[in-house]
Amino acid sequence: MCGILGMVNFGASAPRMTEEGARHALKLIEHRGPDDQGEWWSDDRRIFLGHRRLSIIDLSPAGHQPMTNEDGTIRIVYNGEVYNFQELHDDLVRRGHTFRSRTDTEVIVHGYEEYGPGIVEKLRGMFAFALHDAVRGVTLLARDRVGIKPIYYVHTGNSVVFASEIRPLFEFPGVERRIGAGAFREYLAFGKVFAPHTMFEGIMKFPAGHYATIDRCGAMTLRRYWTPYGRRIGFPAGAGEEYYRGRLLELLEESVRLRMVSDVPVGVFLSGGVDSTANVALMSRIAGSGVHTFTAGFQGQAEFDERPIARDAAAYYRTQHDEVEITSRDLLDGLPRLAAYLDEPVADPTVIPIFFLSKLAREKGAIVILNGDGGDELFCGYRKYMQYLKLAPYWKALNGLPVWARSLVARAGRAVGAKGVAADLLDRAARGVEMYIGGTGALKGTDAFGEIMGENGSTNGRIYDAVQAGRRSFEEEHISGDYSEWLSYWGLRSEVEHVFLYRADRMGMASSIEIRVPFLDHHLVEFAMQMPGELKYRNGETKYILKKALEGIVPDRFLYRKKQGFCVPLREWSGGMMEEKVRATLPRIRSDWGIVSDRFVSSVLDRLGDGARTDADGALAWMFYNLSIWYERWLK
Repeated sequence: MCGILGMVNFGASAPRMTEEGARHALKLIEHRGPDDQGEWWSDDRRIFLGHRRLSIIDLSPAGHQPMTNEDGTIRIVYNGEVYNFQELHDDLVRRGHTFRSRTDTEVIVHGYEEYGPGIVEKLRGMFAFALHDAVRGVTLLARDRVGIKPIYYVHTGNSVVFASEIRPLFEFPGVERRIGAGAFREYLAFGKVFAPHTMFEGIMKFPAGHYATIDRCGAMTLRRYWTPYGRRIGFPAGAGEEYYRGRLLELLEESVRLRMVSDVPVGVFLSGGVDSTANVALMSRIAGSGVHTFTAGFQGQAEFDERPIARDAAAYYRTQHDEVEITSRDLLDGLPRLAAYLDEPVADPTVIPIFFLSKLAREKGAIVILNGDGGDELFCGYRKYMQYLKLAPYWKALNGLPVWARSLVARAGRAVGAKGVAADLLDRAARGVEMYIGGTGALKGTDAFGEIMGENGSTNGRIYDAVQAGRRSFEEEHISGDYSEWLSYWGLRSEVEHVFLYRADRMGMASSIEIRVPFLDHHLVEFAMQMPGELKYRNGETKYILKKALEGIVPDRFLYRKKQGFCVPLREWSGGMMEEKVRATLPRIRSDWGIVSDRFVSSVLDRLGDGARTDADGALAWMFYNLSIWYERWLK
């Protein structure tokens, strides 16, 4: 895993980055690649490519980047792992290409010579790269299908600058730190900011499953090359449950095997849940005993502590097992320490345990880690999904009414005292917004909720735009009318891409480790998204087909235990320190940027003053504590 950085100037008056400035920007992402550094400037100083390397495949100097083809006309900086690189390498050799290394990076270089930008469609893995073609005068940017590896960029009238993280972009001339008002409201509503936007005005997230070409004149053309439904899977006619169980296991085992390929030690995060235990079980089948597992637990919080079940799984599979215990002080002190790596705030508190797990893994010598992200979204693993599936027929009927009738129902609901989730659902039905949106719910029940989400017809109703755009995209692609498909689709685009993969990338890279996600292999994603929805949930059992596929490999006590989830005791541990920080910072955000009103600030502070009595209160405290720490680190 690595860090990339670059600049393309195409205007005579474009501000130029100095060599000293470029090296300083590269230093800011040293944690992403502590093993090597490389940089290249074009003769006219218009193009710069920089790289930090974390050596995973071919640890020799032959893996140095920027990497070139034989005549130096193509150069690449690359972050990621292409798991089918050996297959591609062999095919390119047969086509006459000569290799100087065993790296997957060089496969992309020669693959581009052979296929042009179409090489991205042949790559199986996680990647973000920039490739400059001096002959054609074109720079290619590309990001993997589900968004495991990041690219951020700024496109001005005279240049494009890009990097693996936001922080080094501020070292380039003309890139400013300003909060985007719409993005700020999006964070408050959803706990994240959807691509292509970030919390910073003018700084963009490169979207997953896309590539872009930048020509000599500065025209940037963005193309989407993958969707979960783009390659239709031809399921056998009349295929029954046995077929889906067998094929699913084949795909998952293949995905795990590919992600165990490494020239450095590989481990796995183990919670004792279905997904992480499946990773351990399949790794053990492939490698035998000796798999290295890592688990986190919370001091004095048995309800949230998965160490006992993880120890049971580790003992069953005879793994080398290590644990870390997290205290309330770690939770509160950890975020200020991590603020330098979290260039956008994220309301998900599991960044803290993932940071400590990543640190533990690095200390114990594991440089590559497998985790279970994506399994819940692909196979309807959340109980909340079951609730939405039960509501779906009623929601469909409600949305079949004319707009005026839906608005009348929403007003009537508020008149009889509908609050919280119920009021929110009715309001969204009146607007024609999707039932499942993936919001945090932390602001529900406060006056601030209406101000941000745009209740009673305010213009802030555009906060739903990202969800509605996602729904339109889904409607163009999906196969059946099963609501579970939307839950999986939006879960992948919303939670997985913008929260889970963000936290894994940042927290893994903070300790210079690479986190791989077997459940997000695109072959597995396509299979899961297109399979019949009724196989994912049956008789109240979530992840039905996944559990059936794993029977005999994973003991029932792990498959069928009550889902716990990787939760953090926010309600129990939130309190004085969080509240003190929020009370000091939120009014400053209000006065500095004017994005929220005094009424909004008062509503939030009044709620926090009552203490964290519910899980939603704890989530609210954490969301604003996170925002406060981020604001002080990045804007003060």
